[in-house]
Amino acid sequence: MTPRLFDTHAHLDFPKLRDDLDGVFARAREAGVERIVTIGASDGLESNYRALELARAHDHVGCTAGIHPHDAAMCDDEVYQTIAGEFAELEEVLAIGEIGLDYYYDKAPREVQKAVFRQFLQLSEAVDKPVVIHSRDAEEDTLELLRESGVRRGVLHCFTGSREMAEAALELGFHISFTGIVTFKNGADLLAIARDTPADRIMVETDAPFLAPVPRRGKTNEPAYVAHTAAAIAEARGESLEDFAEQTYQNACEFYGW
Repeated sequence: MTPRLFDTHAHLDFPKLRDDLDGVFARAREAGVERIVTIGASDGLESNYRALELARAHDHVGCTAGIHPHDAAMCDDEVYQTIAGEFAELEEVLAIGEIGLDYYYDKAPREVQKAVFRQFLQLSEAVDKPVVIHSRDAEEDTLELLRESGVRRGVLHCFTGSREMAEAALELGFHISFTGIVTFKNGADLLAIARDTPADRIMVETDAPFLAPVPRRGKTNEPAYVAHTAAAIAEARGESLEDFAEQTYQNACEFYGW
């Protein structure tokens, strides 16, 4: 029997996936992917509408709502109030995100990123939904703001941080989600962190259309390929793919309240 899988983070509204949704979903089903969360914060405010439309059209798709740190500079009060008022409390919207800090690209001033991050952390508490965190080259500030916020339901998505960050996030009650990077030659350290992450706190994702795992590296990533990531982590943990897939599936269902 094909193990059932949950792709906890994909960007289905990106053209490379949206233009072939029937094929994307068929291949996902064949690979055992039964549920997918598509992220609202892919491209400013408009991606939230696209993600919600996808979630409403497909029973196996849920969505999130938020503003990516790349777009923090455009998140004025009107944009924030739109997400808070039109999206945050909808049942299709399973979490707030992805939100956070990105000091690698610095597409928005860091103080603006932090201010917007704080707003959405507060929103998650107000609507009692978990947060999906993007953090790149911003470990210290990310953890500081999470501790300050009091938010204890969240996931560090596409985790690429240090072991120290992973341990700090786990202490806060957070989940950690891993992508195809764990299959890359330079992903050994991340694979080791995935190996050691507690069974009830680990999830898997594609971050499609980005970061396709080996043996699909260099191709457009899609939800079906989460099976390769799960297989690599299961092997590192000394578990069967079936057991690991089921554990991460249950973790994701519980995390997203779905």
